Amino acid sequence: MRNIIDESISQLEYLNSLLRDKLNSNYNKPCLFLDIDGTLSDFQLDPTNSYIPTKTLNILRQIISNKIPVIAVTGRDIDSARKLFESLDLPIAALHGLEIYLGNEKELRTPKGFLEISHIHKILARACIAYPSLLIENKKSSIALHYRKAPELEDIAKKIMLEAQKIFPNLRLIQGKFVYELIPAQANKGLAIKEVLAHLNQYEVYTPIFIGDDFTDEDGFYFVNQLEDGISIKVGQGLTHAKYQLKDTKQVYDFLELFLDHIRNHDNNFKGNNNLDGEKTCLN
Repeated sequence: MRNIIDESISQLEYLNSLLRDKLNSNYNKPCLFLDIDGTLSDFQLDPTNSYIPTKTLNILRQIISNKIPVIAVTGRDIDSARKLFESLDLPIAALHGLEIYLGNEKELRTPKGFLEISHIHKILARACIAYPSLLIENKKSSIALHYRKAPELEDIAKKIMLEAQKIFPNLRLIQGKFVYELIPAQANKGLAIKEVLAHLNQYEVYTPIFIGDDFTDEDGFYFVNQLEDGISIKVGQGLTHAKYQLKDTKQVYDFLELFLDHIRNHDNNFKGNNNLDGEKTCLN
């Protein structure tokens, strides 16, 4: 349940003051874990039409240049996720964490395709003949059925996927925005964040900020909430484990701008204090 804040203060304003306070205290260095669809990019009827705005990519590039890790956490496969970031090479936890790519071609975890995928695809293809508006997405290590082009077919899509799950009970059925997906049980965004964070913390202690918008992001919110000073942010309305909420992708961009400003101000203040200490030493 998110924090209850005076209605006169927006969530964005509150997060602004929260960032300032934490960075001015003995707060560990922050790192950003970001969902893609519905968080960095607006939701599209056809997922292949999705894109991350250039101004958002530029902000992310500047944040990274300030030595702040930025990690994408997405249900997309690694190839389609990397294309959305264009020339920006950053770590990506893809397929809900089944595949973890660290950037510069390094991989923390590679997914193991399951033999049932082609069989499930055939089952879904037969079941969807009468519903051409349903879209089957083969992600190699999972399979999704989108009903975003026909929201009225949600119950049909769920029934089709539940029938497939009966044949493969080792797979977990999850729901996202206008999609049902069958995935291996170990696919979990919370576990993915935990694994990447453990890797980062080998070099410096980081505290995560995770922003997501979907049901599949709840595992990530839940994990981040267990950490001292962890910040979980849901984009959009609805019940959530996230402590804070932003309205839409535009507010996510506004938050990233504020975040960058605070990081720069913090670094400048830190350098200024160090210079002052040096002057005092010389005077003494």
